[in-house]
Amino acid sequence: MEQLIIDLTAHPLRYIEYFLATLGAVGALLFIAGAVGGIPFFFNYSADQQHMNHARTRAVWGIYLCMLALGLWEIVRVIIGRAPPSYLFLACVLLAPLWLPWLYSLITGKSSNEH
Repeated sequence: MEQLIIDLTAHPLRYIEYFLATLGAVGALLFIAGAVGGIPFFFNYSADQQHMNHARTRAVWGIYLCMLALGLWEIVRVIIGRAPPSYLFLACVLLAPLWLPWLYSLITGKSSNEH
């Protein structure tokens, strides 16, 4: 146990990297489950338009988790000084689908789902 605490305090970046890699892998698996799980419904399309919501939801959450892991990793890399700040700008652009709806709801006072 003492060695684990020493490792955590001496090399914390390794464990942050493991956590974010696991988060990205879970996001990729969710996306694949949503994308592949929805393929059969393309071939036997029914009149019900809501029949693929579960597959879409899985795919969207998978993409969100992957983008979140990438953004957090780029922020950590910029903070510790191993990457130039331009990478942080790239991460903000790639994370735009996450923060633009929040910014819209903050400015207008209503959620982006309301019409």
